[in-house]
Amino acid sequence: MQKSGIHSKSDAASSACINDNENSNYMDTRLKLLLLEDDPADATLIKKMLERSGMQFDSLLASDEKEFIEALDNNNFDAVLADNALPQYSSMEALCIIKKKNPFTAFILVTGTVSEEFAVNIIRQGADDYILKTNLTRLPSAINTTVQNKKIQKEKLQAEKEMQEMNEQLRNLAAHLQNVREEEQTRISREIHDELGQMLTAIKMDVTSADRKMKTSPENASATLTHVLEMVDNTVKTIRRIASELRPSILEDLGLIEALEWQSMEFEKRNQIKCVFTSSDSSLTIHREIAIGLYRIFQEALTNIARHSAATRVDANLLIEPEQLVMTITDDGKGFDPETVKAKKSLGLVGMKERALMMKGKLFTETAPGKGTTIRIIVPL
Repeated sequence: MQKSGIHSKSDAASSACINDNENSNYMDTRLKLLLLEDDPADATLIKKMLERSGMQFDSLLASDEKEFIEALDNNNFDAVLADNALPQYSSMEALCIIKKKNPFTAFILVTGTVSEEFAVNIIRQGADDYILKTNLTRLPSAINTTVQNKKIQKEKLQAEKEMQEMNEQLRNLAAHLQNVREEEQTRISREIHDELGQMLTAIKMDVTSADRKMKTSPENASATLTHVLEMVDNTVKTIRRIASELRPSILEDLGLIEALEWQSMEFEKRNQIKCVFTSSDSSLTIHREIAIGLYRIFQEALTNIARHSAATRVDANLLIEPEQLVMTITDDGKGFDPETVKAKKSLGLVGMKERALMMKGKLFTETAPGKGTTIRIIVPL
C-alpha cells in the first residue's frame, strides 16, 4: 500500500497500532479511520482538520480498489472516509464492499463536488453521511455521530440475536422438562407397579396362606407371618427410596449442607468417582427455595460429570459469605469446548443457568478440552 508523501511518522505508528490487536486499551480510546482518497493533499487536509478538532484517531490511506480491499481485510475500521471519484473506482462500489464485509463500519462520502441526486442516492444505498471538502468543519461531528450510531446498531442487533437464542433455549428447555416429567411419571408408575405392586400381592397371598394355616398348622403360619413382616420391611424401604429420589427428606430435615454431603457420598458409591464436598459453615439456615435450587444444580452437575466428563475426582465447595453463597463444583475430566456445547444447545447447562437466575444468581462455567470443568454458582442471600 502506498505510504510516501501521505503518512508521517505518527501514521506509521498508527498503522502498526491498527494491526496490533493486543494493544486493546490504546485501541479502545482511538478511532480507526480508513481514507479512500487518491489526492495526497486532500488526505493531509482531512487529517489536519480532524487533529485540530481534538479527535484521537489512527488512519490508513488507500488510493485504489486493491489497497482499499487489502486494508479492510487486515483491519477493523470504525469509519471509512471516501472520495467520490477515484481512477477506475467509485464511492458507490466502495460502499457495496463495506456493506458486505462489515455493515457496522460507518461510511462517509467526503468529496469536492457531488450532485444532489447522487448524494440522495448514496444515502439511500446505505452511506451514513456526506461532507463537501469545502466544508470540512462538520466532518468531526459527522464521524462521531455515525460511529456511535453504528455501535448502537451493532449492540441492538447482538441483543436481539441473544434474545432469540435465549427464547429458543427456553422453548427447548420447556419441551425437555415436559419430556423429563413424562419420563419420571412413567418411571414412578413402573416402580410402583413392578416393585410395590408385586410386594403387596405377595404379602396378601402370604397373609391368606397364614390365615388358612392358623387352625391346622400354627407353626407354619407363624413362619409365613415372619416372612410377611420381612416383605413389609422391604416395601417400606422401597417407598422411602422412591420418596427420597423425588424429594430427599434430608434436605427438609437437616438442611442443604447435609443434603449436599449425602448426595456426594451417593454419587461416589454409584459411579466410583471420588467426590469430596466441603463447606465453610454448617450452621447457616438457608432459604428453602435457594436450598432446593442449589441442590438441584448440584445433582445436575454431578449427572453431567458421570455421563460426559470421564473424571476420576470431583471437588465441591459451598462458601458462605456475608451477602452471598458461592457453590463451586470442579472435576478433573476431559472438559469441553464451550462454543461447541453452545452450538449443540445443551439443555443441562441451560437448565442450571435458569435455576440460578430464578434465585437471582449467576452461573459461570470455566472449561477447555483436556482441562476439566469448574462450575461456579453465586447466589445473593
